[in-house]
Amino acid sequence: MTGARRVLLAGALLTITGLAIAATSPIVGTGELERIHTQQTAGGALVVAGWALIAWGVHRIGRES
Repeated sequence: MTGARRVLLAGALLTITGLAIAATSPIVGTGELERIHTQQTAGGALVVAGWALIAWGVHRIGRES
C-alpha cells in the first residue's frame, strides 16, 4: 500500500470516528449542556481533520501520476 493510500485510509477512518462521536452525543435538553457541546465539538474536529487528510491523500495521488 502506497503512502498516499494510507493517508486516504487514515482520513476516512478519522472521519468515520468523528461522525460516530458526534452522532452519539445526547440531544440538547436531555443531558448536561457542557458534555453535549464537548462531544459534538470533538466529533466535528475529528471530521475536519479526516477531511484534511483525505484532501492531502488525493493531492498526493495526483502528484504520483
